[in-house]
Amino acid sequence: MTVEIANIVGSGDLGVELDVEPLEADLSTPYSEYDPSNYHGLYVRLEENGPLITVYRSGKYIITGCASMESLHETNEEFLGMLADLGVTEEDTQTGFTVENVVCTAMLDELVSLNALAIGLGLEVTEYEPEQFPGLVYRPEEIGAVLLVFANGKMVITGAKDTETAESAYEYFQSKVQELV
Repeated sequence: MTVEIANIVGSGDLGVELDVEPLEADLSTPYSEYDPSNYHGLYVRLEENGPLITVYRSGKYIITGCASMESLHETNEEFLGMLADLGVTEEDTQTGFTVENVVCTAMLDELVSLNALAIGLGLEVTEYEPEQFPGLVYRPEEIGAVLLVFANGKMVITGAKDTETAESAYEYFQSKVQELV
């Protein structure tokens, strides 16, 4: 089974304060929304159903909804180019853009008993309260990710900074499960 990317989140800082209301009016994108009575960020999509960019008055911004690293970086570059064209930023503005979270999905080869898994993996690194949440939360210190495991074998891997970490987390978990059976 392969690990598949579900969402990648990145963030940056333009280094300038923004007046987001006029910025929304100046943008020529398929979607933009600024409603300060609802939320203080400006939502922007550069293409219909594309990644969502949330821009804040502080100049910080977050890009969500990318299915690949390439898409994340392309969206960032296009967004920065658009702001430079509007005169909001300089052409070569350094934003310190970083990947914040890579969310992936995977599937185990078998159904799992979450109660047995919680005990086998260790109660100090697992959370399983089926009355609160139907999955087991696994937070091993050895890997830079958190795994959500469901009884049907589906998994969500979150908190990774890159796809390699997510894949390593999956392989690590698979090896732990094999040790328990």
